[in-house]
Amino acid sequence: MPQPSTPSARAETSPPTDTSPYASSPDFAVFCQSRRARYEEYARLRTGDRVLGVETVGATFVSLARQWQHILRGSSPAADAWHMLGLAVEAVGTDPASESTEEALYDALPTREADAVSLHYLLGMTLTSAADLMGAEASTVAAHLLTAERTLPTHLVRTLERRPSTRG
Repeated sequence: MPQPSTPSARAETSPPTDTSPYASSPDFAVFCQSRRARYEEYARLRTGDRVLGVETVGATFVSLARQWQHILRGSSPAADAWHMLGLAVEAVGTDPASESTEEALYDALPTREADAVSLHYLLGMTLTSAADLMGAEASTVAAHLLTAERTLPTHLVRTLERRPSTRG
């Protein structure tokens, strides 16, 4: 069956079921279920739109399902999935009229560093949680954060540090 061409048409917004692309791989279903909410938070943050974020994550999961067996043979399925999500979010883009902290981060920093800052400061995740989501070591995420803090303008770092932590 041919796949629809638009992200919204391809999006899977409900948990995997027996008729979904995840049905043949229980480990993939668990992987998606354990990451869906945080992937959607990240995609919403990056796109500026909750529905578009959900659709982008759904489309990413469909793409991951097609490649899952290959991805499992790689060194880090979590890192591969995070990379695919990042590419999907970049392809969707953001509202060019909005001027946000998130856009300033991605303009000023390499993507991995901006992702670490977004997950830790903007979404309130611990280093360990952010690292798990990104498929990286906690020490790598910590290094990204330190580099970002040295690179970003002081006023932006202060803005980030004042945000309350809401997640673990």
